[in-house]
Formats: sequence, structure tokens, C-alpha cells
Amino acid sequence: MSLNTRGFTVPELVLALGLFTVVMAGVSRVLLTQKRLYRELGQRADLSDNLRAAGDILSSDLWGLDAMDGDILAMGPDSIRIRAERAFSGVCGPTTSPLRLRNDLAFGIRDFAVGDSLLIYSSPDSAWRTGVVTSAPTRVSCPDSVLVTPVRAFEVVTYRSYRASDGAYYIGVRDAGGLQPIAGPLSPAGLLFTFFDSSGAPTLVPRAVVAIGVRIRMQSAEPVTRRGVTALLEDSLVTRVSLRNNPGAL
Repeated sequence: MSLNTRGFTVPELVLALGLFTVVMAGVSRVLLTQKRLYRELGQRADLSDNLRAAGDILSSDLWGLDAMDGDILAMGPDSIRIRAERAFSGVCGPTTSPLRLRNDLAFGIRDFAVGDSLLIYSSPDSAWRTGVVTSAPTRVSCPDSVLVTPVRAFEVVTYRSYRASDGAYYIGVRDAGGLQPIAGPLSPAGLLFTFFDSSGAPTLVPRAVVAIGVRIRMQSAEPVTRRGVTALLEDSLVTRVSLRNNPGAL
């Protein structure tokens, strides 16, 4: 009995290795393309979420301003300093310490706290008097027969663009605790405020402002590669916020 075994010849091995190399090169290109696509989609999603969050934060604080009562303390093309409302309620009875706040009128992004600045409505002169919370307010069920005086708690904050230690620009908020980033990185000249009066014309007078235009241009945190070009993604948001407390708002 004889066995007739035949192995691969050298040309066959070379051809097989060549085909394997071509297939693996194709698979590698597909995997690399998919990796770049997933990276781009992730950066686009992060950029969109970051941009939307920045717009929501700014719009929320700007919408509650009363420019005629002096809530806009300073304003510029890339910064605004405001009295940002944090809590609102009604004082049941005398506006003396400790404040007795009506339960069913309280709302805001947080409760009144010791150290908060106050604006207390004065009926005789139809104006807001200033004050400071020196002791924790108490909550009461105020009878309808008792005079209720509106009171607002606020903090002074500045929204502006600034350059961080990494060399990129961000939208930051400065309050009593210092400057903190809230969104970024920005494109060059990435934050722009425009202030409008009741006629729709731009104004530089804080008490005349009834609407504020906000433009944000933002970049992705990391570059992506498309068609052989590696660059940062960019997106923008443009909105106009009407101040709810100003007559003649746009």
C-alpha cells in the first residue's frame, strides 16, 4: 500500500498569503472607517448636548430679569452681570426678621438661604427694597386676610467667555464662589450678546433692555477625521430671550 500525499506548493502559499493580506487590508479599512464614524458621531452628540445645555442655562437666568428694576448690572458683547433670581415667595405679615414665608407661594431653583440678597416689594412706592437673609426663614400657612409682600432672593453672577489654562475658551459663570466653566470649548468669538429695546433696536442702556440675543459657537472637545482631513467639529446656537418682567417685551 502506498500513500500519495500532496502539500501546498510555494506559488500556492504565496497566492494564499497574498489573498489573505488583501482581505485583511480591506477588513482593516472597514474597521478604521467605522471607528472614525463612531468617534465623529460621539463628538457630534457631545457637542450638541453641550451647546443645548449652555443655551438653556443662559436663557433660564436671562428670562427672569427685570431690567427696569436694575437686574442688569453691566453688559458687554461677550459678558453680562446680573441679579439672578434664585427663589421667590411671599412674606406673611411684617417684613422683619425672621421672615415668615407663605408655603403655597414659594418657588425657584432652590430655597432661601442665610446670606442671600433680597428684594422686598414696597407697596407705598411700588419699588423693591434691598435686604439680606440673616436667619433661616420659617414656612407658615398664611391666612388670606393677612397682607402678603412679594420677596425675591437673588445672587449677583456674571456670565462671560474666558480663556482657561488649557488655552481653550469657555462660557463661565462668576459668583461668590469664583469663576466656574459651564460649557465649552468655544470657537473664536464664540459668545455674543446683543441687547434690544422695545422698538427692536440695539441698545447700550441696561434699563432699556427688553430682549437679549445670544449667539454661541462651540467646538468639539476632540478632532475628528473626515476624507483625510482632521479638524474640530463646530456648531452654533442663536436665540433671543424676552425678559418676562419688562413691559413692551418683544
